[in-house]
Amino acid sequence: MLDKTPTTSQATGELASKNAASLPTDSAEQLLPGQKQRWFAGLDSIRFLLAFVVVLSHFQSPITTSMRHSSSAYLRPLGMLVNVSCTGIAAVIAFFIISGFVIHYPNKAGISSKASFYSKRLIRVLIPLVIISLLGIPFGNPEKAVVWSLYCELIYYIIYPALVAAPTSWRTKLLVSFAVSGLLILTVGLHEVLSLLTQSDRNYHGEFWQFGIGLTWIIGLPCWLLGVNLAERIDNQRQAVSTKRILLIRAAIISLTIGAQIAKFHFYFSYIIAFTLLAFPIMKWLEIEIVYYKSNAPLPFLEKWGKFSYSLYLCHPLILAVLAVTLPLTSYTYFPYLFSCLAFSYGFYLILEKPAHLLAARMSMRFSKPALSRQLIQANPS
Repeated sequence: MLDKTPTTSQATGELASKNAASLPTDSAEQLLPGQKQRWFAGLDSIRFLLAFVVVLSHFQSPITTSMRHSSSAYLRPLGMLVNVSCTGIAAVIAFFIISGFVIHYPNKAGISSKASFYSKRLIRVLIPLVIISLLGIPFGNPEKAVVWSLYCELIYYIIYPALVAAPTSWRTKLLVSFAVSGLLILTVGLHEVLSLLTQSDRNYHGEFWQFGIGLTWIIGLPCWLLGVNLAERIDNQRQAVSTKRILLIRAAIISLTIGAQIAKFHFYFSYIIAFTLLAFPIMKWLEIEIVYYKSNAPLPFLEKWGKFSYSLYLCHPLILAVLAVTLPLTSYTYFPYLFSCLAFSYGFYLILEKPAHLLAARMSMRFSKPALSRQLIQANPS
């Protein structure tokens, strides 16, 4: 969910929509002759909606609770449905896939400068992460609920150059990662498998992150590599997607995630198994979304709000913890809670995340100049 680098494509590639939004916090990439800058419209909108799903999944709505306990035959099932409609881990898996996609797309031809790559990715992520961790200390660091996924993504950034250098296809790397992930689930996560097979509690846990950061990044790596493989083939996807089809696909994905949440609580179907499998349809959904927005403009306000999706994802646990101390959560304060999450996250973006982006871009540019000069000389030997 973190990287928002404008992407590049070869001159023969299809240009992105004129409505595509590149971040103001990212300086323009220095392009080699024959390359054109590109950003995929709609991705920022998707990022915001995913971050908002995570926010909704982290605190219970009193309104939904009232509906679930209503005597009305209509409100009660509706409340139950709404209660399971926001599955945070599904959004995290989608973030992993998007991250792999946007990291790999501009680097399909290789990484010109590792120093430039690392500085641009790590600085922009670590500065806000360190600050929010310090601010969270008086409240018991509530951000721990989400930062495990950020640590996973940082690991993916760190190992990406080595994955690029590995002399095998990205498809092979993906298959190997799934094999390793499956082996971990069958060994370290054997209790989850036995609970599912026997439909009984065999030390059942249920969560995707249960192995800790030391192993969870391995479980999530196939999801990230699905995004890399999507970047490999996305330029070949030219068939237009109708609005009717995208709406049906969205409904199907929401239904799958609701089903996964129900299965977790009632049928011992752990998220670590369910979302390793559901990563495939989630990736396909994202692919269809990207193709859809090649010919359909996203909503401008969602594209703008997507700029601070990282801040929203990172800050909301601390914001909710502070509000819980000062303002009881009731049916009347539920929407003020949501508004506060949006407002304070946006402020955090302006004060800390955006300057971190600018610093990362400047550092990346400084490191990229020598590599760019070498590439320009090679491209124009005369």
